[in-house]
Amino acid sequence: MKRLIPAAVVVAASFLAAPDASAVIPEKGSIAVFAGVGPILPFEGDYDLGFQLEAGGEYYFSPVFGARATLGYASAGVDGGSDVTIAGFEASAVYTSRRGDWAPFVLGGFGIHTVDPPGDGPSQRLGAHFGAGTDYFLDRRTSLTGQLTGRFIGSAGGRTSSFASVTFGIKYHF
Repeated sequence: MKRLIPAAVVVAASFLAAPDASAVIPEKGSIAVFAGVGPILPFEGDYDLGFQLEAGGEYYFSPVFGARATLGYASAGVDGGSDVTIAGFEASAVYTSRRGDWAPFVLGGFGIHTVDPPGDGPSQRLGAHFGAGTDYFLDRRTSLTGQLTGRFIGSAGGRTSSFASVTFGIKYHF
């Protein structure tokens, strides 16, 4: 606990000392790439907490509206068995609002997922996702990002493959 307080002070000081990013992009026609990692909470009671890795890109049609493509991989343990893995490609619409260095956003879309539950072979599933998050701009092009997303994939192997995820990452705007 004593080590957590100095770490929190350093993080807070870095946010306060960050250069003013009020003139951040995205601008119409700009692109961004991102990567993130975080825990997942499966909706199926037999699955344990797991993790997710994701990476992708965004194209901005205006300073507040864009399209996002995401490649993701998620894995969660199963009581008394092997892990379930879910790999997917998702397309999303993203609406962003600017608040100085902060850029809260909402997103939603569809994706195709390969679900490999324990004791059953992999299968393809179409799913929907909805989420919200925020970007914190460190400078004109680089931001830290965090988001909460619910993914509704359906069942595979007699169990639901849907889950909620919290991801933290970094985004770079070109």
